[in-house]
Amino acid sequence: MLVKLVQRDLLSCEAIVRRAPNNELIIAGQCGDVTEPAPLNRVYVWHSADDGNTWSKRILVHPEDGRAVYQTELTRIGDELFMFITLHDGGFCNFDCRIYKSVDSGYTWKDAGKVPFIDGFVFVRGGIKVGDNWLFPYQNYPISKHEDHILSQRKAKIWESQIEYVETGVLFADKNGNFYKRGNDIKLPLWKDGKKRWVWSEPTIAELSNGDLIMFMRVDGEGCLYKSLSNDGGLNWSEPEPTNIPNPSNKPKLIKMTNGDIALLNTPTKNTMANAGHSMNSRFPLEVWISSNDTKTWDYKKSLTTFPGWVSYPDGFIENDELYVAFEFNRHDIYFIKTKLD
Repeated sequence: MLVKLVQRDLLSCEAIVRRAPNNELIIAGQCGDVTEPAPLNRVYVWHSADDGNTWSKRILVHPEDGRAVYQTELTRIGDELFMFITLHDGGFCNFDCRIYKSVDSGYTWKDAGKVPFIDGFVFVRGGIKVGDNWLFPYQNYPISKHEDHILSQRKAKIWESQIEYVETGVLFADKNGNFYKRGNDIKLPLWKDGKKRWVWSEPTIAELSNGDLIMFMRVDGEGCLYKSLSNDGGLNWSEPEPTNIPNPSNKPKLIKMTNGDIALLNTPTKNTMANAGHSMNSRFPLEVWISSNDTKTWDYKKSLTTFPGWVSYPDGFIENDELYVAFEFNRHDIYFIKTKLD
């Protein structure tokens, strides 16, 4: 197993690793300031020309204009890289959710416009190719421009909004990444037992052997992943239900393997942030599980981290039976792991 420290900062968040068109590895991540969200948050990329052994200095993605920046997904489509970013005021308010593209493997980036078909505060998540199309799951908070303006004027955080649910669904794009449709939403309530909560659903999807789609979601405070199914290509989804997979309110990641198996990156513990008080041990350990029967059972489990700490937002891909993963550690470090799946 190869383990490399890529970046150390006062804050490092949500590292995402992909294979770039020039065959280098590229990691996107947020750094800057001392918390998240915060006014000095910025998004950078790092490159590796030797398959993860060494990493370049960081490159700024969005030109400096005083706004905070956060990235939620990095996808390669053909010879282009697509990055989904959110510009905001430091509290995720006064938000602008946009698509950035690179035609030179991530060394330069251009603004390609607003995320289409959605007007709220949206995080676009990991895209997958199904047939000739691309499907991008998202989490959307349908906050009006009026309420967003009021929150920003108060210097409030986005979770102080009065909305009652988060919408989770799929955006559809053609083989070249041109978006053409939005599916129907699952609505996850932001109220439970008479109390307001905030749900970062962070959906991840994979295609099953029969052509159906499965979605795993984080539901804060529940101690496990939730799942939903679609039998019409992602247009509609079943009512979410809890799984028996522990999760401490952390982003999961599904990866479809070339042999049809499905891998899951997860921190399988029930210590949610709600009951652990944001303890640094609430997201530990990081493991990869593999299922050969459409996630009904998990035949293979491997620990990727054996050291204690807050291992957050793992993301990656599988190539030639090797797993490539990036994650944030204790909110300060970005790590890269490459390991053989035996």
